[in-house]
Amino acid sequence: MSDQEMTFLDHLDELRKRLIYAVIVLLIGTTVCYIFFKPLLEFIKWPLPSDLQHVQLTVFGFMQIFMLRFKLAVIGGFILTSPFIIYEILAFFAPALKSNERKYIFAILPAMTLLFLGGAAFAFFVVLPPAISWLRAQGMGQLGFIVRADDYLSFVSLFMLSFGVAFEAPLVIILLIKLGIVDRKMLRKNWRYAYVASFIIAAIATPDWSIVSMSILGVVLIILFELSLLVARWL
Repeated sequence: MSDQEMTFLDHLDELRKRLIYAVIVLLIGTTVCYIFFKPLLEFIKWPLPSDLQHVQLTVFGFMQIFMLRFKLAVIGGFILTSPFIIYEILAFFAPALKSNERKYIFAILPAMTLLFLGGAAFAFFVVLPPAISWLRAQGMGQLGFIVRADDYLSFVSLFMLSFGVAFEAPLVIILLIKLGIVDRKMLRKNWRYAYVASFIIAAIATPDWSIVSMSILGVVLIILFELSLLVARWL
């Protein structure tokens, strides 16, 4: 009984330590992004149409200025420190896994980080500009457009988070195949269902629900699905 209690307490202590490490690193990243608020704010305006990129974002209160700066710093800090945070999460759960499972989990850690950051970058540089232009065009020139700072930051960050998570799909597929949970040949045989599922995921993941965003993400997920089957074949 005492051994089980000590084991449980050890797990709690391990969780506490890893949470502290993650929070400290996140605070450092957040502080850096808070200091560089001005260039960060200018950078996130990049997906806006050219006639809006040099327009000041709008706030409706003095407190909103601080809250927006703090929110941008936290989001930037999380993106900056996400590799370390992901590692701490995996390291905490690693003792509960078998040796071969731990091998696969830590082997895909770099790919997991790159795919998440790649998905976020893809959303920011490739998807957001046409998506914003498409949404703006729905007003047919009859609606005035004010870029509210908080709304825009939430929209951009949710877009990047959704695409970052969606880009992890190949790793999930490869991991399921290598752990023997699903069969690669079965997935290859049922590719039609996978394609349909890709567009369903795209419809759920895209915050704006525009046909532009959903189509781009759906096609990308299909490409990633095919690449994951190819990679799993040779691993």
